Amino acid sequence: MLKDKDPSSAPTMHEIAERAGVAKATVSLALRNDPRLRLETRRRIQKLAEKMGYRTNATVANLMAQLRSIRPPRYQATLGLLRVSSEPKRNSGICTFREWEMSCNERAIQLGYGLDPFWLHEPDISPARLAEILESRNIRGLILVQLLDRSGLPHEFGAIWQKFACVVVGVRPAWPPLNYCSNDQFATAFHATKRLSEYGYRRMALVLSPEVDAMVDRRFSAGFWAGQEEAQASDRIPTFPFNPAHQAAFRAWYTQYKPDVILCINQEVRKWIGEMNIKVPEEVGLAHLDCHEEFPDWAGIHQNNGLVGAAAVDMLVAQLHRNEFGLPKYSKASFIQGTWIDGPTILRRTVSKPSKRPRAAAKASKEAVQAAAV
Repeated sequence: MLKDKDPSSAPTMHEIAERAGVAKATVSLALRNDPRLRLETRRRIQKLAEKMGYRTNATVANLMAQLRSIRPPRYQATLGLLRVSSEPKRNSGICTFREWEMSCNERAIQLGYGLDPFWLHEPDISPARLAEILESRNIRGLILVQLLDRSGLPHEFGAIWQKFACVVVGVRPAWPPLNYCSNDQFATAFHATKRLSEYGYRRMALVLSPEVDAMVDRRFSAGFWAGQEEAQASDRIPTFPFNPAHQAAFRAWYTQYKPDVILCINQEVRKWIGEMNIKVPEEVGLAHLDCHEEFPDWAGIHQNNGLVGAAAVDMLVAQLHRNEFGLPKYSKASFIQGTWIDGPTILRRTVSKPSKRPRAAAKASKEAVQAAAV
């Protein structure tokens, strides 16, 4: 006689999120068919959940719906979501930014706060005008997103940073010294390198834009090299400075060093490898350092962007509760660790002793690689 399936064996939303390479909040929205997610994303997650055997518990779902309707969070205040890039519409389409903003909004609602969006470069906006708008809406706290310039925020808006409670998401500005929340890029690269080592990879290479690495205080490259502390010198490959216009230089670099796995954050790397007729993962493995819903067929690290946005709101609300406004004496950072996701771009190789073959190429300097990319 067939036995009923043990309910405890059904997958959780967290497990579905790990498999799909998205935040748990994204899975929750998809299973509720929330229109804030793109239709293709909802369908992909719903199909995956069904394949994994997920079934909605009608009793629990009904109870949670009643609780939300009976005891909604008491309204506290309104926060501001300040997009600081010069092109907010284009950058809002970037999956990482979209996940940050979505999770900021969800966490604010959970805590009883509204979240109104603003653009720092709105035509005819001035520091005085922005302050007037914020004060008229009784907004005292700001979440700053889409910062793409490590040099910092506009000095002409210094009065805003001095007067309001602010938390930056993603990148720490050189000025002003504000509190910020981010993925732990050092742990992301370190964890990926260690996992790939466990899978049998030895000649690892990092393909990364120097500008992107500098934007996060070089934590990507630091974690990558720290993860290879025990690697033989002959297996250490200089980082290739990624640039979309440097495909020919990438070909020369790959031919010279022949890595067995590449860590990157740019989809173009996989395209370039394909155009070189190199098979993935049979001839070279690929690991993405920012896996999300747009890259479901990669192995790598999911940066848990949903947790980053939620942590930023938590930090800002705590500042408001403590009446901490203006520039902090000592800026604080909240780092969220990523999660490794297996995917079709990686193979579990047979672990063998590192090759002792002399490789003259391994002695080439990093400067030579950068010169080739110019």
